[in-house]
Amino acid sequence: MIHSHLASGCEVRGIELSGSVPPDAVAEIRKALVEHKVLFFRDQHHLTAAEHVAFGRLFGELEIHPFIGANRDHPELIVLNRSPGTESGRSLSPYGEDLWHSDVSWRAEPSFGSILRAKQLPPVGGDTLWADMKAAFHGLSPELQNAVRPLRAIHDFDKAFGAGVTADRKAAMAQKYPPVEHLVVRTHPDTGAPILYVNEPFTSRIVGMDIRESDALLNLLYRQAGKPEYQCRLSWRPGTVALWDNRSTQHYACNEIGDGTRIMERVTIVGDRPY
Repeated sequence: MIHSHLASGCEVRGIELSGSVPPDAVAEIRKALVEHKVLFFRDQHHLTAAEHVAFGRLFGELEIHPFIGANRDHPELIVLNRSPGTESGRSLSPYGEDLWHSDVSWRAEPSFGSILRAKQLPPVGGDTLWADMKAAFHGLSPELQNAVRPLRAIHDFDKAFGAGVTADRKAAMAQKYPPVEHLVVRTHPDTGAPILYVNEPFTSRIVGMDIRESDALLNLLYRQAGKPEYQCRLSWRPGTVALWDNRSTQHYACNEIGDGTRIMERVTIVGDRPY
């Protein structure tokens, strides 16, 4: 494999994800993922849904998302459908993927990583961006870094998904997925690096802080992901697959697709409890 640096991401060449991926290649991919945070695989035209799921399982257990619809034959493979003029095409409600977020941070054990494949692309637009949240943390002043390190924040599915479910189902889901506390600055389990770990769709407030002060601080921290110097951007082509470290990045799907349709499929790899 040849790694070609693309800002804080990396393009991986010389490997076919369909079929059987050798263990030494998986180990190299995992190492590159920790180092570069986002990996891009072009020209994976022959990758099937079953092979997409099988590739994800090489990195760990796959989750089944309780709110987003899945591929008919593979419940681990969620479908992200953006079609113009239809709210049903939005996978987060009332939010879309066009907000900086870290996947399923509302779980007690958020995801290790995600693997996204393009099924249908618009003629123009529909790029995805990733933000390096290690760099975002280090971009804070030393005084603010020290101030936020000991803080904990509440993460909750209701902020993003609550409006899209009935009251009975929301109550059942709240029992299964109650609000969780995560450190505002988590530690990357492989590198020990500090990672800024709050995001607008899923983080509701900072524990023990007045709600107005909490909102003001969270809004300041949310904006860190939006700084271009921490970002890399992918223009999708047919056959492109992206794999990212969900522990150290946030991502944003651009919604400027005009009259086109953007259909993506994603598997999400179960992670561990942040510390």
